[in-house]
Amino acid sequence: MSNDVNAERLPLLEPWEDPNPINYKEQCICCWFSIAIIVVLFIAVITSSGISYPNLPTGVSEIPQEYRFRYKDILEYNYIIEGYPTEFNGGTDNQPEFIKYAEIEVVRNWTDRNINVIEFRHYPNDTVFSVSTVTSQIESHEADILFTAANDADLGLESCEYRINWAWYFSGYIRRRCENNNETDFKKVSIFRGHPAWGLTFLSVDEKINYGYSTRADFWDLFVRNIFVDQAAPFPPIIPAIYIACYNYLGRIENK
Repeated sequence: MSNDVNAERLPLLEPWEDPNPINYKEQCICCWFSIAIIVVLFIAVITSSGISYPNLPTGVSEIPQEYRFRYKDILEYNYIIEGYPTEFNGGTDNQPEFIKYAEIEVVRNWTDRNINVIEFRHYPNDTVFSVSTVTSQIESHEADILFTAANDADLGLESCEYRINWAWYFSGYIRRRCENNNETDFKKVSIFRGHPAWGLTFLSVDEKINYGYSTRADFWDLFVRNIFVDQAAPFPPIIPAIYIACYNYLGRIENK
């Protein structure tokens, strides 16, 4: 009996309720929304350097044997090829401002990493005409280079395909395949030594002939450097610039 009395005197226990219950459904929606925003931003970043000159006509590369090469912007992967209108003849003391010969632009998406060259034809009355001259497909340790006008006519060195292979950290090869000469395989035509930041030398395969060079980059002026290619070189003058662009791209993206 006493147990029943004590039981009646005990207060009734009510289940505890959180005054601010967690809405797991809303949290899940917010989480998925945040993930979607991150994915969109990531896609925007990796494709931000898309080419800005669509549907251009193709043309023959007219890059001179000596020119300046620099970043378009230090935060981009794109480059400017420029030089004096007199192409470095007659000294530099009283030269006019630099003239832009071309831009090298990196196109990045989920499957492709291309480098395209857009050259500018300068005509009287400040008229500028843009043409696409080179495209390049970048892989982890090599880059295939194709001149877009190669099928239009026999353009000598520009009728050939080129491939850059990196052998060691400070060396590699330029290979060439010319279908007009019934070549089916890429053959070594030049070896390069050095680093793009400190200067490059382009040599014959036996390293007895100097085909060209690039000077040390000026770190305080958009990494500008001079590039020279000899007339006897077995590749067009644009090749060293493409090599530097590919090397820097792989180094910044993949910590090559």
